[in-house]
Amino acid sequence: KKKLCKKKNVDILKSSDLATITTKSVRHSLESQLGISLRDIKKEINLYIEQLFLDFQQQQEEIKSKALVKKVEVKKVAGNKVTKRTTKKTTKKEPKERKPIEWPLLKVLPPLSDIIHTQLCSRPQTVKKMWEYIRSHNLQLETDKRVIICDDKFKELSGGEERITAFSMNKYTQKFFVPIPKEEQEKYKAILRQQEENKSNPI
Repeated sequence: KKKLCKKKNVDILKSSDLATITTKSVRHSLESQLGISLRDIKKEINLYIEQLFLDFQQQQEEIKSKALVKKVEVKKVAGNKVTKRTTKKTTKKEPKERKPIEWPLLKVLPPLSDIIHTQLCSRPQTVKKMWEYIRSHNLQLETDKRVIICDDKFKELSGGEERITAFSMNKYTQKFFVPIPKEEQEKYKAILRQQEENKSNPI
């Protein structure tokens, strides 16, 4: 069964929102696609999904980092003139990636807002900021990077848990989000842009 699951797992991860996905939702999708029950190996499958998730997330971050480096080659010429040469792509054109500011914003409540250092954020950016916090505070278990060792803020977030997994982290964030109506999105995005500008240009 586990051999059948590998390719399906990766396909599910590629088509899912990594900010909201859970082991349960992936497992249910697998059962639906394979037409079999995974209940008898639920624990093994969950651990397998968590490892794939962590590997997949790290691969995506590496791809994005490399893409930023290779995206544009800047060549300086006489007279302070700058010309940009973009690398020609021979592969199939992929959908344009959404910029962080284009994602719907949510109001973020403590303790989540204390971890990501903002009260306005999108789900994808929240996940990114949480990982920045985790890595800067060395909260990953050395022998198993899927495991997050909870400090005081993460204990408050997770309801007192000593440890949580990278995959289960998303489920603890849900109750600390407050939706912002569509008609108010632009107003709050303007507020967020102003806050970010103030941070980058302190008086």
